[in-house]
Amino acid sequence: MANNRVFYACQSVQLAGPSGVNAPANTDFTTIQGLQSVGINTNFNLEPIYQMGQLDLYENFEDIPEVEVSLNKVLDGMPTIYSMAMGTGDISAVAENRCSVRLTIHSDTASDAGGAAIAACVIEPAYVQSVSYNFPSDGNFTEDITIVGNNKSWLDLSSAQPSATDIGVGMRPAADNPNSGAGIIRRQMLDLGRSKFPNSGTVAEGATPADASVITNSGGIPTASKIQSVSMSMDLGREEIFSLGSRLPYTRFVNFPVEVTCEIETVAATGDMVGAVESESACANPKALMDKQIKVMLCDGSSFDLGKKCKLQTVNYEGGDTGGGNATATYSYLTYSHFTHFPANDAAAGSNVATAGYEYTSVVSDTDFGKA
Repeated sequence: MANNRVFYACQSVQLAGPSGVNAPANTDFTTIQGLQSVGINTNFNLEPIYQMGQLDLYENFEDIPEVEVSLNKVLDGMPTIYSMAMGTGDISAVAENRCSVRLTIHSDTASDAGGAAIAACVIEPAYVQSVSYNFPSDGNFTEDITIVGNNKSWLDLSSAQPSATDIGVGMRPAADNPNSGAGIIRRQMLDLGRSKFPNSGTVAEGATPADASVITNSGGIPTASKIQSVSMSMDLGREEIFSLGSRLPYTRFVNFPVEVTCEIETVAATGDMVGAVESESACANPKALMDKQIKVMLCDGSSFDLGKKCKLQTVNYEGGDTGGGNATATYSYLTYSHFTHFPANDAAAGSNVATAGYEYTSVVSDTDFGKA
């Protein structure tokens, strides 16, 4: 029986990867646990071509399509989408990795996305384009990721071959209690003892002790300020490389240097305490800011390391007006090409993510999808 609609309980998303850019197609998919939303946008790049002597189009040329997958996941002690798609380690070590994305749609009368799928969509090869993490004090910690590719294949499994059994989606894809030791990650699960945030400095480089009352902090957060939220983001700026004789790009490389940002919002206790006083100094480059270290450690064992060369880009002090509310200070830090992430329960040698407790299925072959 055909579906009347598709809603959260009858669709599931799986990832296969990571693999090297020249590796063969992946063979195993893993369900993304804690997924909150999925969106697939397909843009067919049309280029109008005209000719002399005619007002109408000569041809509306079709270049290769662009497929963009947007995923949002709650952090829950399970592998992050980034680690499943890219692997773990420094950005330079995983930049060339790619993955495959699969969306399966199941009966809208079932209580979960188990049993036979009635439709499936596979995007491969696929590359992580951007990623962001949000750690608020009043909600769940989340991951937002964008994955891009040029190939998208839909298969109607209600009547077409291969069957749902052939692609191995006749099983329950999600766990009711994915990680009883950690569970959903919220504010109390940020390990302040092991995390590193920009601390208050003493006197800016080049300043004299007499300036200490004016030029303070050197780009750090005052100790008395309480952190309300942390967000970090990175755009890999994937660019396609083409070659003569081939229509599709043979890779989508990361365009280094990669800009990595981190925004930290605090309840201001004494103002933002960041001085911005400049003076003329012959033959000198005085600095008001110092490099800072940012590393977020969560109690489930996952970590997000932006290195030791983060520097304050902007600081915004606002609030505390007659309408009520507290004054806040938001510090925005910037660094380049340093983003190292390890998920919770990082696997033993030879594997990028822990496999215990996950369910694997097999991918439809290119031949089955009619792409051979």
